[in-house]
Amino acid sequence: MQIGRMAILLSFTACCHAGSAAEDLATAEAFIDAFYSWDTERLVGTLHPTLPPEERDAIIYYQGWAQGGNYAVRNRHPCSMNTSISCAITVTDDFGETLGYTATDTFVVKVTEGLVSNVTFTGDDPPIFDLLIEWIGQEQPHVLMGPCKDLFAGGTTPGACARAVAEAAREYVREFRN
Repeated sequence: MQIGRMAILLSFTACCHAGSAAEDLATAEAFIDAFYSWDTERLVGTLHPTLPPEERDAIIYYQGWAQGGNYAVRNRHPCSMNTSISCAITVTDDFGETLGYTATDTFVVKVTEGLVSNVTFTGDDPPIFDLLIEWIGQEQPHVLMGPCKDLFAGGTTPGACARAVAEAAREYVREFRN
């Protein structure tokens, strides 16, 4: 199984009417606050009710993955607006600490009627993360068939998956150091 880069690209859509730029930026900031609060109800409260359930679930899954991977905000840049609202958050997490890197999550947010109606998430994990996932598939397929079944595609155990991937990363590093 190959996930590709941790450039998690989840696109969420709803419809149309936007508030003022300042209001939309404040809504995006509230979404980021809720995402990193690990409070799922608070996060859901920032989402537009027309979001399809599978898209809402994908956002919640990513929050659970981030929490399970012990994401900690290292540098939170204020959201900015050009043609869209972009929020870049540099985090430390169990994967990066084990594999020797820091990552930045970028959220591109659309706001409709004062709620988040579209989100695209991307991460800039380096190629070693891809190599780790390939290694897990070959050496520890039980991780991908167990807690990571349907990883970012309808899976139901994001925290357990992130913890299993972090543990596999520690084993991966030990194996290749020896």
